[in-house]
Amino acid sequence: MNNPAQPRHFPPGEGVVYKIGQMTMTFTTTAEHNLSCYTLCEAIEPPQSGASLHRHPTYDETFIICEGHYHFQLDKGMLNLGPGDTVFVPRGTPHSFICTGPEIGRQLIISSPGGIFDAFIADVAKSQIDSGSPSKPDAATDFRAIAAKYGMQFLS
Repeated sequence: MNNPAQPRHFPPGEGVVYKIGQMTMTFTTTAEHNLSCYTLCEAIEPPQSGASLHRHPTYDETFIICEGHYHFQLDKGMLNLGPGDTVFVPRGTPHSFICTGPEIGRQLIISSPGGIFDAFIADVAKSQIDSGSPSKPDAATDFRAIAAKYGMQFLS
């Protein structure tokens, strides 16, 4: 059985940082901090970066836009989002987003339960290091295989 969650302070910029393509993702709270309830990630995305259409049946996500502007596909609908906007994506719902700029975007991503999204990102980051580049021919195959390991399906 897990030990009870302990109070913790999270100073700005503290956490585990991954670079995935052009995006920088900082995980400040993970499953180990809160009895697997959720994971909190700050994502920094330059214009024209984001995530292609995908779905995952094992966790819900909430996106809170802090800076920048995004086009966000939620199932079959399109949303234009800016600072202060929040989107809840129930597990299994197809979604994608792209930072539309011209400024850099920053969003908080909460995934619940915790431990799945952060493990996926850690594996993707490791595969980029092992392959040397996310643009190598085998990197796309590796990415989809890693996604499948966590129950994720990329639809485009």
